[in-house]
Order: sequence, then structure tokens, then C-alpha cells
Amino acid sequence: MSYVNAVIADKAAFERELNTPQPVFVVFMSHECTACTDAMPRFMRISEHYKEQVKILILDCMDTPPHPRVDRIPMLLIYRNQVLLEALPGLGEQALRSAFEQYSQLPAVTPGV
Repeated sequence: MSYVNAVIADKAAFERELNTPQPVFVVFMSHECTACTDAMPRFMRISEHYKEQVKILILDCMDTPPHPRVDRIPMLLIYRNQVLLEALPGLGEQALRSAFEQYSQLPAVTPGV
């Protein structure tokens, strides 16, 4: 699994991170957010079981341009082939487990094929 704790400067940089055959789980959070600091250990624990199947981006909203689908934090956006598949607010345990199970089972797809 690739955990990328990066600063995304613009839309082009964000799209480059999504350019992978694996599903990409993008967490929008803030270190200033109590709900985020409570949810991130749970997210990290659950995501560890899927380390070979998914790519993870953890983005601090203070350092990342706004995303039109993120209206609260923490928020998880799930992409495949640069297409948004699902948006999950809150990072609840059952929702996370279900999302990882569902999207990690998809076979890798080579972009453009």
C-alpha cells in the first residue's frame, strides 16, 4: 500500500496521484479537527489489511485546494481510473470495512486498456 501524505498543489497534481491501476482512497482531514484525529487511527488500522490492493492519499485540508465533493471532514473519496466511485463522510468503522472489502477486490486495470 502506498500512503502518500503529500501537499496537492492543484488539480493536475491530484489527477497524477489518481493515475494508477489500483483503487485510490483519498482521505481529506485536518490536524485541527477533533473528529479527524479520532477517526484516523481507525482508518489506519483498517487500511493496513489492504496494503497490497489500494493506494491511499491522506490530505490535510489546510494544505490542499478545496475539492467540490468535500463538504465536511473527515471525508473519504474512492477513485478508480481517475473516476470518483464513492464519497464517505465520517470514516465510520463499518463503512470503512465495507468500502475496503468492496473496492480492494476489483482487479487491477491498466489505464487506457
